[in-house]
Amino acid sequence: MNLIGEYPVSMDEKGRLRMPASLLRQLPTPVSEEAGYDFVVNRGFEKCLTMYPKAVWDTLSVKINRLNRFNNRNRMFMRAFYQGATNSTTDNAGRILLQKPLLDYAGITGDALLLAMDDRIEIWAPDAYNALSIDPNDFSDLANQVLGGGEDGVGDLDFNDMNF
Repeated sequence: MNLIGEYPVSMDEKGRLRMPASLLRQLPTPVSEEAGYDFVVNRGFEKCLTMYPKAVWDTLSVKINRLNRFNNRNRMFMRAFYQGATNSTTDNAGRILLQKPLLDYAGITGDALLLAMDDRIEIWAPDAYNALSIDPNDFSDLANQVLGGGEDGVGDLDFNDMNF
């Protein structure tokens, strides 16, 4: 799955947001016309929410559940990861209900921004999302570091192995 796009959305008074049709088209089709799209929503690493398609969540959960629970750091991570996790399915109008404690955590009150990336969707309060903006020069430096370029710009990333 390779979800992409930024989508401004508005929530109604019940905490529901309508999923953009162009985003839903990137997901596997539900098993029937009556079935909605199944997601799990939880707290993100920053002050956002992360929405996982159910199949992605299930795969990730299997990996996380293999962690050694006798290790304190693992238990702390597992608690933090699962904290607030909620199943949610789109209704007939393509809306998804977000729980109030999750909305409070992310500071989302009315408008939100969906950032689709890879196999998940982040849900941001617009002000918090806009505060993430990065200077183009800083982005260039970050790309250089993350993609293996290092200080001198001579990378160790072999694009031939990336199946472009």
